[in-house]
Amino acid sequence: MRRQPVQQRGAATVSAILDACAGLLNEYDYDDITTARIVDVAGVPIGSFYQYFPDKRSVVHTLALRGMETYLREVEELFTAGLIADTWREAMTQVVAVYMRMLHEVPGFGRVRFSDMLDSHRLDSSVDQYELMAERLAEMFVDRFGAHGDAPVMLTFRIAVQTADALFKLAERVGEDDRAYVVGTANELLTGMLGAVLERPQDPVQRP
Repeated sequence: MRRQPVQQRGAATVSAILDACAGLLNEYDYDDITTARIVDVAGVPIGSFYQYFPDKRSVVHTLALRGMETYLREVEELFTAGLIADTWREAMTQVVAVYMRMLHEVPGFGRVRFSDMLDSHRLDSSVDQYELMAERLAEMFVDRFGAHGDAPVMLTFRIAVQTADALFKLAERVGEDDRAYVVGTANELLTGMLGAVLERPQDPVQRP
């Protein structure tokens, strides 16, 4: 963004632009969306658009970051409010459930998530959204369940985040009958990956 809004009116303008872009992404390809179409749907003057955004790519990038922040905020509330499960495996299931719910309920979230690509168009490479989300999730899970084993924590979570993103994208492209299998496979892979960091070693069996 060129500038951050400092007044309520400016914040409302930015939200309207982002919401308009999110809705358009659900209906059109990236190349079919123009700044003129965004401001028309948002109901704001073109001058107001350029006051905050230099182009449509910056809107998409800001939208991606907003989706990530919204997702992480909801997950963090599960941890801070004591609503997270007692085991890391159940907690992982809750975290995935939040993601899947947002995928269906939040406009644009399915098109602009945590990857740095949208229809082969590069977003801002200076911000690695995978790394940002992996850092926050690793912090929350390790604080709650501890770190065990020799696997690198941050790298493990980063691999898990990118793997989950790729598989959930695949789940959107396959038929409805195959979707549950793809999601189930994703959960199995995530469990295996995160287990290398979060699973407590079992006590050796004491022989008489």
